[in-house]
Amino acid sequence: MSVLVRPYLETDREAVNAVARAAFAQYADEYEDWPSFIEGIGRMADLAKDADVLVADLDGVVIGAVAHVGPGRPRAAFFPDEWSLIRMLVVDPRRRGQGAGRQLVAGCLRLAREAGAPAVGLHTSPIMASALRMYEAIGFVRDRDLAPIRGVPYGRYVIPADSIPAALALLGAP
Repeated sequence: MSVLVRPYLETDREAVNAVARAAFAQYADEYEDWPSFIEGIGRMADLAKDADVLVADLDGVVIGAVAHVGPGRPRAAFFPDEWSLIRMLVVDPRRRGQGAGRQLVAGCLRLAREAGAPAVGLHTSPIMASALRMYEAIGFVRDRDLAPIRGVPYGRYVIPADSIPAALALLGAP
């Protein structure tokens, strides 16, 4: 059994949304107005309108997903237009530790490299400790604090394009 990272298909919609809800469920006590927050998280597949969504597929079952927002595509104002972005990395909690998250991030970094982005950005929170450890281990650096999201602190992280090959090597990806 090996994880295949592939482009999102419309038939993945419900599975992607379910994985997103499951991945964020552990934070239910952290966010203010949890019901409306998780409702938005549960529409992750909608990101496919303006981003390249990748899914982690294990023997035909979607176990994770992430969105790559390429340069010039809609984004939050705190990200420059020319950057690529990684959005909403989610992995089914029952499938964590099998490399799906690392492979999804590698897929986004490859897409950013193909797009010629000068940097890749993302935003995350200290409460997402395992994802944050991975991002920092491959070279992402916090470059600014962001306004809290529903009471949870966030920061912006960035990695320059010239560091993508080393990040891919650290992820075990070509």
